[in-house]
Formats: sequence, C-alpha cells, structure tokens
Amino acid sequence: MKRAILIAFSVLFLFSLSACKTEQKVTSYTDLYNERPVTVLVGPVQDNAKRPVVKTTQDKVLAQELSTAALFMRQTLSEPLVNMGYYTLPVLSSDVILDHLGLTYKDYMNGDLRLLDSLYGIDAVLLVAIHKWQTPEINEMVVYAEYTLRSTKTGQDLMHTWVRGDKIQPVDTHGEPIELPSDLEFIDRSGLSSSLAHRCILMQQMSDFVLRNLPFSSRLWYHKRDQYVSANPSYYGFNINPDGSIERREYTEDAFGNECFTD
Repeated sequence: MKRAILIAFSVLFLFSLSACKTEQKVTSYTDLYNERPVTVLVGPVQDNAKRPVVKTTQDKVLAQELSTAALFMRQTLSEPLVNMGYYTLPVLSSDVILDHLGLTYKDYMNGDLRLLDSLYGIDAVLLVAIHKWQTPEINEMVVYAEYTLRSTKTGQDLMHTWVRGDKIQPVDTHGEPIELPSDLEFIDRSGLSSSLAHRCILMQQMSDFVLRNLPFSSRLWYHKRDQYVSANPSYYGFNINPDGSIERREYTEDAFGNECFTD
C-alpha cells in the first residue's frame, strides 16, 4: 500500500514539474506555437528618434548617423531569424510587396494583414521601431527600441518586446576612447566612422539578442524541445559592457516609459 502511494505521489510530482516547465514559455509564446509560422517579412524600421536642429556640421553628422544606423538595423534583422530556422523574404522583395499593397508601419500595427498571408503565403511580419537615442556619457550610447512579431492570420502579437540598449566604450586613464579588437575589426571592415560603427554594433547585437530567443522554426525538430526555454521579458535592458561582454538587466514598464517617452 505504501509503495503504491509513493508511486502515485511520484507520478503526480513529475507531472506537476512538467506542467510548470511547459507553462514557462507557453505563457509568452502560446500563439506562436499554435500557428507555427515559417515565412517572415521584415518590415521597414520605424524611426521615431528625434533629430537635432541642424545648426552646425556636428548636428548634421549626428542626424545622418541616426538615419544610417536605422537602415543598417533593417539590413541585419533577418540574420538572427534565419539562424533560428525561419525563412525571411529578401529586403528588396519585401519592399516591392509593401509598395504594391501601400502598407505603412501604422497599417501593420493597426490594420488587417491577412492579404500578406492569402496573396504571398507570409505567416508573420517583424516590426521594429526606434523610439529614442541618448548619450548619457561621452563614451556611452543608449537606444530605446520596440520589437513586434505579428501574425498575418490573426493579427495577434506572437512576440512584443521593449528594449533599452546600452553600449559603453572603454576609455584610457586620460578619458580617451579605446577600441576593442572586435569593434576595430568592424570599423575597418565597414569603413564607417567610429561613432556610427558603435551605433551599428549596438543595433545589430541587440537585435540578435532579442530574436535569437524566439522558439526554433517549426521546420526544425528543435521546435518542440525549445518550448521549455525561458522567454525574454516584455521590458528589459540590453547592455554591452566596456569589456565587450553582454548582459540582460531587469527593466520595468514604468521605467522604460518614463525614460523613453519623456524628454
């Protein structure tokens, strides 16, 4: 009798662990697992960041930097999705489709996306908005961005994350910037100025961090196994430290809103 009770208790205990483990990610990605999207269209990056009033050459350079960083971000958003097994449309093909349908970022967020599914077989749209840039310190860059993966079948969000990205460049004893080998390699390869290169590095690594945590595509056998991996929170801080290491920090909705949407 005691043996039967112990066996029953063990089964219930293991079942409860399994249920808790499954719920951890299903809570965030239930619709994604149900819909099993494969083909993703990467929409244009909505750049809401304010530009400086151009009074000097430095103001003009900064405005161009912000615009170029947004374009660079769009070009590199597909890579982490492809690495997770999704099929992403080439940027040129996406632009042709968007021009044909006359859709804007606002239409994506509020409109009916079912034409993308019925006409082109697109399962979801990745929408990214840059809301604000800051420079708290001379060697620090901060960006506030929003990532949304939206279903073309239901119009529901399969993922929605708000991220504060922060990159701190190391300095020497005199306060002069020091280029890390990895950053210097990117600068040499891209031919970009140091300041612009650091913005692009921040955007690329932040997007990779956000999107590589999505479940593997249903085309891969990892898809079901991956449901037990914890999901990113809706609001958090992404930090590239002076030594090049990366960490995720807790961030509340109130803190993000107060810093991002107030001057």
